[in-house]
Amino acid sequence: MTPPAPGGAATAVRARGAALRLLRYHRSGLLALAVVVGLVSGGGAVLFRIGIDSWTRLLTGAEDYTEAMGPSQGLLSFAGRWFVLLAPVISGALVGPLMAVLGRTTTGHGVGGVIWSARRGDGTVAPVPALASTGAAILTIGGGGAVGPEGPIAELGASAGSVVGRALGLPVRSARMLTAAGTAAGIASAFNAPLAGAFFAMEVILVDFTVDAFAFVVLASVSSSVLSHHLLGTTLSLSLPSLSLDGDAQLGWVALLGALGGLVGIAFSRCRFLAADGCRDLLDAMRLPQWARPAVGGLALGALLLAIPEMYGESSAVLGRALDNEYTTTALLALTAAKIAATSLTMGVGFVGGVFAPSLLIGGTLGAWLGSLVAPTPTGVAVFGVVGMGAVFTGSARAPLTAVILIIEMTGQYGLLSPLMLTVAIATVTSRFLTRTTIYTEELRRRGEDIDDPVDATIVGRATARDLMHEPPAVLTASTSLARAARVVRASGSTSLPVVADAGAPDDAEGPGAAGGGAGGGDGGPGPAAAHRRLLGCVSAVALAQAALEERRGQAPRTVGELPLDQEVIDVSSGTTAVLKALVDSRASGLPVVEAGAPGAGPGRLRTGAARDDRGDRVLLGWVDQDEMVRRLYRHQHAALEASRLRTSLGSRVQARWRDRHR
Repeated sequence: MTPPAPGGAATAVRARGAALRLLRYHRSGLLALAVVVGLVSGGGAVLFRIGIDSWTRLLTGAEDYTEAMGPSQGLLSFAGRWFVLLAPVISGALVGPLMAVLGRTTTGHGVGGVIWSARRGDGTVAPVPALASTGAAILTIGGGGAVGPEGPIAELGASAGSVVGRALGLPVRSARMLTAAGTAAGIASAFNAPLAGAFFAMEVILVDFTVDAFAFVVLASVSSSVLSHHLLGTTLSLSLPSLSLDGDAQLGWVALLGALGGLVGIAFSRCRFLAADGCRDLLDAMRLPQWARPAVGGLALGALLLAIPEMYGESSAVLGRALDNEYTTTALLALTAAKIAATSLTMGVGFVGGVFAPSLLIGGTLGAWLGSLVAPTPTGVAVFGVVGMGAVFTGSARAPLTAVILIIEMTGQYGLLSPLMLTVAIATVTSRFLTRTTIYTEELRRRGEDIDDPVDATIVGRATARDLMHEPPAVLTASTSLARAARVVRASGSTSLPVVADAGAPDDAEGPGAAGGGAGGGDGGPGPAAAHRRLLGCVSAVALAQAALEERRGQAPRTVGELPLDQEVIDVSSGTTAVLKALVDSRASGLPVVEAGAPGAGPGRLRTGAARDDRGDRVLLGWVDQDEMVRRLYRHQHAALEASRLRTSLGSRVQARWRDRHR
């Protein structure tokens, strides 16, 4: 076989490099990757749906047990109607070990984990935990868990985008965009709603409504939907006759439903986490290992299903019957409360799933209940039920655009657009007025990640002085001579330096980390331990210059400790805002960071007086200066500039080259 010519190998290498540059840095290449991610996510969503239906059929004998209910016609037929006690236990016995062995992740699972990765992380969603979460959700939903598919499928789609991004070495912003695109594709396939999937990714995951973000997520959603349509069909999620509101006079009741939906959405979110806390405390008291908890908790879930079998799995048929006016007013209200309890219990004991679909059922039954009171006709009940779905989802997830588009795509009821928009708007206001977090971000807040905190989005976020400080450029002791001090200040490049009490160090050491102070390193070698760096104050270059002038007249003090020292300091626990305020107010180039033992310690000026009064021990820990803040600002600005280069277009690049050529 003839070996390839060296020129051919070089050409292949250049072509491969050009292709990688196209995919990494050019919009057209990244958009092509969004299509690929959409197809992969769509395929995963199809397999996910097949898995749920298969496990449900195996245990119950039907793809949706809530269509007919009654005894099992599947593997558990020997137990009759009591099989609902066994199904959650069997599923839990599989879910626990699966998640304990393969489901561990630092980003978190479901939509909350994807939000953290896309907004705070580098877009990475590990594929193995995502696959484990998807498998666990199949077992959970098929085994009767009252949860939805969107959380695991969002995580699975995001992991597909993450894998592609890491394989190609994409920049962080592009990797995050692909992660969101995968999420959009998964939601689009799960609910047969491509536009809702796209808006969910922009409104909930990225909080980014730029043209680039829209193009990314829409391409992924469309490609995913096309694939799932070919494999699963294109029927609406809810098949209803054409509906419309019976006169504008009912808009008042629609507005009331919006407020109720917002309140119920908040209650759903709170119950979900209260149940998690209660179940954790109870199972901790029982000293159960994590892998055994879903199986034991499955007994409680099974007991609830035995009492209310309508709560089995996704309960799709229950929602359809509620919109068809097949339940009494009391039954609708009971189903609303039961779904909240069943979903909270399912997730509280360690099962895996989403809260998206349950919120739709809760809203549908709540709306149908109100409709049965104020518009007691089949059409009126259906109208209020459809509108209520959007209200409760918005109250819990606070994603109004997604809610409107999702309900329209699921039902095809374009005639309800105006009342749906009104209800969702009021539900949003109600939810936002009463709580700051959503059902997704509350999970992150509880683990210490406040994703919606505006301060975290700033350059330094909620860092403290301990996070911002570094070693002082140099440290002087009280016994340092003025001549030595002047040389040290000049060499340090700072306009002021900290002065500490003598601790047996020679008075002529100088330079960073020198005697009298540094924690280590520098020309003077390691200094004394930090505990011995009792701060007396700071000496400025101006004070040293004035002392030098007076020294010629024989009037100046002979050591630094005899000079009037500045007492502006920053406590180590001070937040970023306090640090910046102290720097601005003092007009100093830098300030010492201390751990003060005297009362009143904090940012700004502490107790003042002569250099050796009873201020207490203020231990010098570090130094913050304006130069470091400028460097942080530069790094932030440089990263933004690099990101802006990825947003260029072919036209702008051609124009730039033309201008450069004709200068």
